[in-house]
Formats: sequence, C-alpha cells, structure tokens
Amino acid sequence: MKSKIVAGITTYFDRFSISKRLAFWYGLSLFIMLSLFGYFLYESFHQSIHHNYDRHLRFEAEQLLSYIHTSNDSLSIDLTGYSRNAALESGIEYGTYVRLYNEEDSLIYESPNLLGVKQPLDTEIPDTHVEYSFSSQWQDLPARTLFYPIMNENNEFCGWLEVTGFEWTLHEELSRFRQYLLVLIAISVVFSIMGGYWLSRRALSPVASINEAAKSITATDLDKRIPVNYQVKDELTDLAETFNIMLNRLQKGFEREKRFTSDAAHELMTPLSSMRSDAEIMLRKPRSKQDYQETIERMLTEVRKMSEMVHLLLQLSRVESVHRPKPDIVNISRITEAVVIKHQEKMEARNLDIKTQIDSDLQVRAHEAYLEEVLNNLLQNAIKYTPQGGEIKLELQQSSGKAVIHLSDTGIGFDEETRKHLFERFFRSNESNVQEQSGSGLGLPLVKAIVELYNGRIRAYSEGVGKGSTFVIELPLVETNT
Repeated sequence: MKSKIVAGITTYFDRFSISKRLAFWYGLSLFIMLSLFGYFLYESFHQSIHHNYDRHLRFEAEQLLSYIHTSNDSLSIDLTGYSRNAALESGIEYGTYVRLYNEEDSLIYESPNLLGVKQPLDTEIPDTHVEYSFSSQWQDLPARTLFYPIMNENNEFCGWLEVTGFEWTLHEELSRFRQYLLVLIAISVVFSIMGGYWLSRRALSPVASINEAAKSITATDLDKRIPVNYQVKDELTDLAETFNIMLNRLQKGFEREKRFTSDAAHELMTPLSSMRSDAEIMLRKPRSKQDYQETIERMLTEVRKMSEMVHLLLQLSRVESVHRPKPDIVNISRITEAVVIKHQEKMEARNLDIKTQIDSDLQVRAHEAYLEEVLNNLLQNAIKYTPQGGEIKLELQQSSGKAVIHLSDTGIGFDEETRKHLFERFFRSNESNVQEQSGSGLGLPLVKAIVELYNGRIRAYSEGVGKGSTFVIELPLVETNT
C-alpha cells in the first residue's frame, strides 16, 4: 500500500518541470531533516527540564530528611520548625506534596495540602531501593514525583519519601519552544522551496539555450553547434559538449551520405552514357555480327568497371558506417601469406619478381575480410603499375608494438603533387601510364579508411615519376601471453 502511494506521488510530480521538482524535493528533504533535528532537540530539552526539576525535588527531599526519625526500628516525621511548611500547605499550582512510607509501603505521613484534594495522587512505589522519578497528569496539570529512599544509621532501607510538584510553568516554556520550532521549520521550508526553485531555474537556464539551439539545427544546417560556456565546467557543459560531439558525427554521416550519392552518380554517369550511346548507335540500322560483338564487348567492359566501382563504394560505406560487428583478433601474417599466394599467378604472367619477408604469428584486432581488401588493393596496384620484369617487395615485421607492412615496387611512381591527392576518392593521376590502366580511384581511399578504422596509419613515398613507390601501413599489435 505504501509503495503504491509513493509511486502515485512520484507520478504526479513527474508532470512538473525539473526546477519545480527539484524545489519540491529539496524542500521535502529539508523538512524531514529539520523535523528530525527539531524532534531530537525538543526531546533533549524535555529531558533536561525533567532532570532539572528532579534536582529541585531532590533538594526538597534532602531538606526533609533531617526531620525524619528512624530510631527503634520505627519511622516518623516531625516538621516543627521546617522553614518550608507553607509550601506543604499551599494550593495545587505552587505547592510541594509530601508523603512518607515505611518499608512495608504503608503510608505514615502526608502533607496537609494533600487533604481534601478532588483527585487523589496515584503512586508507583519502586520495587528496588533506588531513587526513582516519573511524570503524570494530576489535577489537570503536569506533575513530577520523586521517590527518595530513606536509610537508617546502619545504612539499611527503612522507607520512602515521596515528593511531588507541578511542572506547569516548565511545560509552558516547553510548549512555547515547540511552537517556535514548528514556526521556524515552516518558514525554513517555505524559503528553501522558494530559494531552491530560484536556484534550480538559474542553474538550469543553460538547458533552455541548449534546447533552443537544438531546435534550430536541422539536416540542412548541421554545421551549427550548441553554445558552450567553458568558463563554467559542470554537468551542463558536459551535456552541451556531448551534443556537439553527436552533431559532429551526424554531420559527418550526412556528408558521407551526400558524398557517396554524388560520387556514385557522377562516376556511374560516364559509363552509363557510353553504354547508352553505343546502344542507340547500334539500333539506328542493322549491323554486322562483328559490330554487335565489338559493341557488346565494350558494354561488358563498362559493366565490369561499374561493378568494381559499386563494390568499392559499398565497401567504403560499410567501413565508414557505425553499425558494424566488433573486430576479432586475427593473424595478419597468415592473411598476408594467403594474399601473396592468391596473386602469384598474375605476377608470374607479368614476369614480376616478388620478394617477401613475413614475421610469423603477428596478431591484430581487425576484420579479416577488410585486411584482405587492404592487401589485395595494394598488391593489385603494385602489379598493375609495375612494368614487366619489375620487382615487388613485401615485408611484414613487428616494430614498437605494431605490425608494419612495407610494400614497394619498381613501377611508375608519382610526384609530390600526386602524393597529396593519392587517398582522395576518384582521384587518378594524369600520367599516361596511369590513365592507360583501368581503375576507379576508390582503392586507396578504401585502404586508408580501413587502416584508420583500426587505429592504424598509412603513408606513401616515391622519389618521383618512374622511380617506383612504397606504401607503409602500421597497425597496433595485440599482446599475447606466451
């Protein structure tokens, strides 16, 4: 039942703004804390009042002891000459009430002001012979009673002295103290709610600016960012920075999507236009079998180019996507050896000399298919742009906690200006040796994207056109327990 009530209250307050909820919970927390503090303070003060009044009653009892006689195994009291006899006769508000009991708990004496009272004074004689006090309601007023043990000359118990007085003045002070506490708690809670609401509104004011900025950002203007106050480093600053990081990722994703669409449309348009032109020419009038065959072969070549281009574009899109399976620990040494064997026949056909130096059992964290794509592209380029009788050298070595791939050839090479654009999409050098070879300009950008996906880096070197080229790839090694 209690859990349902709490859940209902929580659901009700969830409808309010954060600043109002913070102010409410802050006020409720302060109310609980002040209430507990006020309760313990009130109880401490209450007990202190009883303790102080017990000292007064004890003083009265000790004054009466000198008038109590315990000789001859009897107990008696003679108050002749007692200076406070008037207190034993006064009314109920200021009087002191005294009764004397023997060791059999029989009443021996009671003060004159106890005679004729409308409400008799109930007693609770202790079972043990130690001083005992208690509070009660007597004659519609708060009373306090002290039982004081009486001992004879041999320190033997012989009776009880009961002293009773009214605490009404002290309880009035206690009542005023309770009222002050309640008023102070109420005022403190009200001011805490108001102050908490003002502080929460002030503290959450950056949220309004973040909200407005977020609303103004659309898919067409993702370059906008949420303002960040770096002079104040708090949770809201972190929130704004997190939003900006998310916007950076979104912007890059949109840009990749736009670039992919634009590049694909642009690059596919040329072969499609060529194929359409060939088809329209062939349909204008009947052609010979040889003409049809040549046209179909040209169209087939363009289809192969488009297929390769689409494949590379899709690979780039997958690599740059955030939705991909986690990489595994793979043996890059084994993958490198397999790729070399795969291209061995092509190199022999072009009379190319391949030299390899591969360290065994080097492991990296990556996707095996992507690593094969990297090595395939680099080796295919080396084979494609190295003249017959040339040389290709492939090394895989461990260095400073990294797997380092060196792939060099004696091919056409490139100049410094070309090197700056090697890893740009659809870039191909204007050199005739390059233009003569088929290609889409997507292989090296794909290689770079895959290498960087695994926190690696790739560099390209060449001493100039016709002087060969070298590609260096570094990937972090996975430490293995031997």
